Amino acid sequence: MSVYRPEERRLVLRLMAYWDDLRDTRDFPSFAELDPATIGDDWAHCFTLAVAQPVSSSAFHHLGEIYRPGLPDAGVKTLADCPKDTLLHAATHYIDRVLQKKVPVSMGGQAHLGADAVLYRSILLPLSNDGYTIDCVLGGANFRVVATDAEATASTIE
Repeated sequence: MSVYRPEERRLVLRLMAYWDDLRDTRDFPSFAELDPATIGDDWAHCFTLAVAQPVSSSAFHHLGEIYRPGLPDAGVKTLADCPKDTLLHAATHYIDRVLQKKVPVSMGGQAHLGADAVLYRSILLPLSNDGYTIDCVLGGANFRVVATDAEATASTIE
C-alpha cells in the first residue's frame, strides 16, 4: 500500500506530490530528505540516481525490485549498463530533459520489455544538495502488459 497520498491511484502523481511537498518553496528537495518509509510500497517502483558527467556514467543509489527482471545477473550500476529492453531504460532514457529544463518530467508510452509489449508511465524528479545544481534524481515507473497483435487476433478468432 502507498503510504503517501493513498487516495491517488497514479504512482507518478503520488511521487510528484511527495517531491513537491519536500521542496516547499525551494526549487529542489535534497537526496538526504527522501524517506523510503514515507514513500511506502511505492519505493519498490523507485530508483535514485547520482548524476555525473557524462550522464551515462550516473550511478544508481537505489533500484526498486520492479526493475530487476531483465537486468544482467551482475546488476546495473550506471545508466550505461541499462539494457534497452528493460523498464529501467524506458524510465531513464529522457534524463537529459530533466537536467536541461530543471523540472520534473513524466513520460509514458509503449515499450518492449523482453518479449512483452507494455504500456508504462514514469517520472524523473530532480534533487539538489546545494539548492541549485541537480546532483541526484528520484525516478519511478509502473507498467502493465498489453496484448500483442498475435494475441489480440487469436482471441477474436476463438
